[in-house]
Amino acid sequence: REMAKNSAKAGKRVGDGEGPSSPKRQRKNNGHDEEEDGSCKNGSEALTITDQDIFDCPICFEPLTVPVFQCVNGHLACSDCCAKIKRNCPTCSSPTVIVRNWAIEKVIELVQVNCKNAEYGCQQKMSFSKKRGHEKTCQHSPLPCPLSDCSFLGCSSQFVRHFMAKHNISAVPFKYNSLLNVNLNVNDINIDGKFSVLQEEKNDDVLFILNNNTGSLGNLVSVCCIASVRKDLYYDIVARCVTGTTLKIQSSTWSSKVRSDIPSPFGFF
Repeated sequence: REMAKNSAKAGKRVGDGEGPSSPKRQRKNNGHDEEEDGSCKNGSEALTITDQDIFDCPICFEPLTVPVFQCVNGHLACSDCCAKIKRNCPTCSSPTVIVRNWAIEKVIELVQVNCKNAEYGCQQKMSFSKKRGHEKTCQHSPLPCPLSDCSFLGCSSQFVRHFMAKHNISAVPFKYNSLLNVNLNVNDINIDGKFSVLQEEKNDDVLFILNNNTGSLGNLVSVCCIASVRKDLYYDIVARCVTGTTLKIQSSTWSSKVRSDIPSPFGFF
């Protein structure tokens, strides 16, 4: 009799709507669904993956973004590749009948991935569809050392410390909105291809490379800004010759994650 009574009570507990799978157990916060760990909202669940290549376009191997298309046999293509497909699917050669793959689109919106710069300090997670946009402006993008014989690669916070500690060449300090005198002797054959590393006295996350090359018309001078993200900066060049003639030109820095000897012909002297 006692065993039967306990069984009846147990049955009531399981069937009263408060069990582990019950909607009532997850109903919190004014009717919003939420798991005990707080990862579910409104019935959707965020997933985290480590092998991100499974969501690459099989044609161009770039990460898939919404919209995603497929052929009649289910082979995927990103929107850029889909626009280039003319007659047959590149994977199975079937006649091109392109439809949206809504299931994959929902998955890449739901899946959470790490930034590729996680090893350099980025701790952000984002949906797979936003990964490419984030990484274009990520503050933790690695920078290579501008010296060709050095293999260092690190984020901007490590970059300047490495350069100053490991290399005999010291950066030339300067101040924004102040003149910096640089002597370029056109008669010195050893000046061609040389560069100077410039560092703003109060800014530790960026270096500037002042490049100098000689050409048929004289010196070709450019300034390359090496930084994790694009920085639109301008500089003035005041050229003085021995006769006393001066020429003042304003240009913009060439923003790059690597050292660039000569930038685009646009906007440099």
